[in-house]
Amino acid sequence: MNRIYKYDNVKAFLIFLVVIGHMTTDYVSDSHMVRWITLWIYTFHMPAFIFISGLVHKHYITEEKASLGIRGETRLRWDKVWGFFFCAYGLKIFLQFTRTLMGQNPLWHWIEEPGIPWYLFVMAEYELLFFVMRKIDDKVKPWVVIMAAFALSAAIGYFPSVGDTFCLSRMINFLPIYAIGYYLDMKKFLPFIQGGKYGGDASGAGGRKTALLLMSWLVIIVSMAVCCFGKWGIYSWRKWFTGRRSYEFLQDYFSFALDCGWWIRIAVWLVALAITLAVITVIPDRNLGYVTTVGARTLQVYFWHRPLCYLFRNWMVLPRLVILFGGTYNEGAAKGMTFGSNTASVAAAFAAYCIIGALMTAFFSLKIFEHPTKELMALGAKIGGKMPGRSQKTAS
Repeated sequence: MNRIYKYDNVKAFLIFLVVIGHMTTDYVSDSHMVRWITLWIYTFHMPAFIFISGLVHKHYITEEKASLGIRGETRLRWDKVWGFFFCAYGLKIFLQFTRTLMGQNPLWHWIEEPGIPWYLFVMAEYELLFFVMRKIDDKVKPWVVIMAAFALSAAIGYFPSVGDTFCLSRMINFLPIYAIGYYLDMKKFLPFIQGGKYGGDASGAGGRKTALLLMSWLVIIVSMAVCCFGKWGIYSWRKWFTGRRSYEFLQDYFSFALDCGWWIRIAVWLVALAITLAVITVIPDRNLGYVTTVGARTLQVYFWHRPLCYLFRNWMVLPRLVILFGGTYNEGAAKGMTFGSNTASVAAAFAAYCIIGALMTAFFSLKIFEHPTKELMALGAKIGGKMPGRSQKTAS
């Protein structure tokens, strides 16, 4: 499939945010600055990944159909299903091993996944689900499917027993976002966010492009301002954006969760989609060199980065940086007062911490780190190639 620079650049930015988010979560009770930036990251970074994944899913299915000259839906991509499945379990084993080495002795769950491998499990499940959906593409309008997905996402919060088993809670909660991406054509969507009409040419649409850029920057700035100037407890809203928590669980943080959870869930996803579309709009559609390369290699960064984040926590990298820039660190201080220093010291330390995160993202994007995900995806392709597929009729 021909790569589109904008989507690779967006994915590069998102995987950087994934890394930063995992580097900062241990310090959200220590600093307001760390707290609000982490909240802003979590309002959209995984929904945006889900959205982009939906766009790409429909595109490679369409390209395969065209290359084979067939009508109707293509075969089930067992190579993708097994590839994501093997990468998910490979990452589970890798994280179990590294955390055990660090003395954490985490519990192993065969069919439950509360941690970062959830995304890979959910991608495998979406491959299966949307193969079924392609069978009814000509019978059910996309907007009906999307509305049904929103309804399911709103309803699943009332069933706490679903939880992390097979990552079903996250799979169902993120379903409307994936479905919207799936039903959009990524090549037609591109000129639309560049100022043209959906499916049309963006040339000569300078005024509309400028308006979209201004609106997108406004969405980004307002969302950051809400996170920054909100009260200390606003961080609890992060729990809504994970797609994992039931309304019963959220009731401990929000007294209205059980009564209003269904429409809050929908509102949360609309906010995530608005920020996602704004970020996609402002990121340039051109080859940015190694940044674009990073976007094409996000799977290996996702696989490798977490253990280093664990080490950064054990090494207390951010507190050491604060001290380096003239601040102090008092672990026993009240919430938000752990870094006993002026704002400039914390800001400088956090900026350095983000630079380290960017370097980590670039480092794990090196070709040498394509292992073992390359082999795991290849194993999925090998096994998937032996699976029975749908018979395909060639076009006359």
